[in-house]
Amino acid sequence: MKFTGSNASKQRQAKKFRRKQKQNDMKRKIGQKLVKGCCLSIILCFLFPNLPGQTDTSNPFPQFLFPGFTKSLVKMKDGRQLTATINYNMVDEEMIFDQKGVYMALDKPQEIDTVYLQNRKFVPVDGAFYEVLTKGEITMFIQHKSKYTQKGTPTAYGMTTKTAGPTKVFSMRVGNQVRQVDLPDNVEVTPATVYWARYNNGMNKFTTERQFLKLFPDLEEKLKGFIKTNKIDIKVREDLIKLGNFCNEIIK
Repeated sequence: MKFTGSNASKQRQAKKFRRKQKQNDMKRKIGQKLVKGCCLSIILCFLFPNLPGQTDTSNPFPQFLFPGFTKSLVKMKDGRQLTATINYNMVDEEMIFDQKGVYMALDKPQEIDTVYLQNRKFVPVDGAFYEVLTKGEITMFIQHKSKYTQKGTPTAYGMTTKTAGPTKVFSMRVGNQVRQVDLPDNVEVTPATVYWARYNNGMNKFTTERQFLKLFPDLEEKLKGFIKTNKIDIKVREDLIKLGNFCNEIIK
């Protein structure tokens, strides 16, 4: 059958319309599948929050300073240098090393000069290990310290109640061997960090900016100005390093 020019044009337009309609139908079906897939993924995330592929950035061992054990250097006072896979227990204030799955505490800390852990320096002080932030006329330290406390019990109106005082969690010890136990569900780790400044052969403890300024009455105004200008928070490790370096600059 032959079409006139007018009929042929109408036929081409009809084919073009049907083709476009099919394309629109296909796009709509693909969109519906994508929406269903997204909804299913969201539902699965709520139902199964720990599915493989999801990452958990929280520290699996909150009583330790770092999320994992890393290869570290232990320098002894007699000159020996030892390597071990170490992490720092902030509650017991002990260096713990991983000996092929058996966790053991570094004993005889009085024989240790320095522990180099995660590119940081730690020195033994009264049985614990303090991190060295700055060295000079004024040497700054952080005593990484925590305690176990009991989690609050939910009550009415969304409030919680807590048992007063720290909670004791025991680890099984055989010699210097430590068998790590998981924390009970009702226990959490609460920071109790302490800061120290060694000056004129004396160790001075502080936990607030006001306490720190009282240690250096002759430098108080300069320190106040530096803290204000640089927005220093002494509870932030990097800020405390800046403050310590500034102290050593102005005290010369």
